[in-house]
Amino acid sequence: MYVTRVLVSIFEFVLTVIMSVLILYVNYVSMRHMHKDYNEAEELKKQNVAIAVLLAALLFATALMVQKGIGPVISLVRIYFLTPQDADFSLGKMVLFAVSQLVLVFVIALFTVSFSLRFYGKLTRDIDEGAELKKGNIAVGIVLASVVLVVAMYVSEGIGSLTRALVPQPSIGRVQIMR
Repeated sequence: MYVTRVLVSIFEFVLTVIMSVLILYVNYVSMRHMHKDYNEAEELKKQNVAIAVLLAALLFATALMVQKGIGPVISLVRIYFLTPQDADFSLGKMVLFAVSQLVLVFVIALFTVSFSLRFYGKLTRDIDEGAELKKGNIAVGIVLASVVLVVAMYVSEGIGSLTRALVPQPSIGRVQIMR
């Protein structure tokens, strides 16, 4: 049992490392496709603080949302390997649940971040946020970063609830209170 717990803990560690690298990669790729007004790599080379602030907020927000979604997946893996008698599903089904949950969490996180920035852009029609960011307008970068972080704080709780609801949990049993 001790070896199994250690192996599950190593799996959790590897999963979190993989997810952190995926968050970096997906954020970088999505940032390139989301913002046609500027090239974030070039702007970072020019030390554009406004874009750096927004990029940092996007990374943090996505990480926060994905972290809330990983918890139920890790619980699923723990149940399967540490108490196999309580897991009423096969290894293949467990892997399918885990992968589909992680994909769902990533899609929700990216959609939420993109939607919140686009929605804020619609609210502020007087400002071309992309052009302002390209010019290095730090105020716009800070406000957009705040929009992303506020949305992520609230959505992350919803993601956690959704993934807990979708991940199968073992039944604990029945307790009879009165007859």
